[in-house]
Amino acid sequence: MQIAKQSDDDSVGVFSRVPVDSYEVEREAVIAMLERERRSLTSSLIAIGLMAVAVAMLPDASFMAALLVLRLASFLFTRRAASMLEDRVRARLPLRNSRRVLLCAMSLTGITLALMLWPQPPDSPLGAVRMIQLVVVVAVTLIAVTLAALPGSVDAMLTTFWATACALVLFHPGGGDPVMIGVLTLLILGIRIYSASAGHHMRSSARILVENRQLSEDLADALAHAEFLSWRDPLTGLFNRRKLFEETRLDSSGLARHLLTIDLDRFKAINDTYGHAVGDRVLIAAANAIRDWCRTLGEDGTHQAFRLGGEEFLVLARGMDDAEMIDAAEQLRAQISELGELFPDHPEIAISASLGLTGWRFGEGLDDALQRADGACYQAKDHGRNRVRRAA
Repeated sequence: MQIAKQSDDDSVGVFSRVPVDSYEVEREAVIAMLERERRSLTSSLIAIGLMAVAVAMLPDASFMAALLVLRLASFLFTRRAASMLEDRVRARLPLRNSRRVLLCAMSLTGITLALMLWPQPPDSPLGAVRMIQLVVVVAVTLIAVTLAALPGSVDAMLTTFWATACALVLFHPGGGDPVMIGVLTLLILGIRIYSASAGHHMRSSARILVENRQLSEDLADALAHAEFLSWRDPLTGLFNRRKLFEETRLDSSGLARHLLTIDLDRFKAINDTYGHAVGDRVLIAAANAIRDWCRTLGEDGTHQAFRLGGEEFLVLARGMDDAEMIDAAEQLRAQISELGELFPDHPEIAISASLGLTGWRFGEGLDDALQRADGACYQAKDHGRNRVRRAA
């Protein structure tokens, strides 16, 4: 992976406020709403049970029992539609069809709840009638509040409930009090206002949840970036000198170890002739070549590349004998000498490196092994550059 040079502004705005994704806010609100709806299952069953008890107390319960069965079927349909919507929301699948199914289910809910208000004969027990009416009003209110994050479905239920209840008042054979239409209208408006307030609270809570999640992700990214910079060279992406000493301090491998120092030849002349921008590109190209070369030698992590500073690089290789390391070092030298092909805008540029190789004996300090590798690298430069020398 090529690491481009970072500007001084790269870290600015790490914690800048990122606009909250409205889809995520809506998704979290719907998930919270549907979880609440699922937890209210027991309350819904209790409400149906209370209506069943009240219906059983009526003189002629057969017709109301049929309406109650219709209400139960509508309840099961709504529960199924809500479950399907929740599954699709969690899976981040398209919701249009699921929303439509739930809208239809809620419309039927409004109709079946209103039908439970069917006017009863004068001789019906007042307690049973009032129980049915109370349960219906409470059920409409709880459903509207529970599903407040889906205002379209709530409006569908309230509209069908109001229309059906008004039709019962106006067209029932036994007649009814037209004043009840006004009462029903005020009741529905009150429930709708309360539901809208609950929906706003749900969305506000969802927004805070999404904002906190994004803040946590931004913080994690910033910490990861800080950790990256603590042991990576920001220009090339190779490990830095700090990582070298940390890695070698903890190294407990029993594999043979070699140090290979790489020093780009006449790098100052490249900077002076072509500018530091080109010089940085040369360093990045050399680092990429070294990184790719390490990967060809074995599994990731077995051989590690470091930038010590300036145009100086180091490879810590493990598990190779002297002959293998010399051949591999020659391959790397040849690859670096071909990097000039990556700069067609500067065809005359000359890129090469001098390499110093030494074995790192077990029990030996890193500084001693580094000194030998550096000495071998200086010998390579003294003997004409663009070559490999192994320390005795």
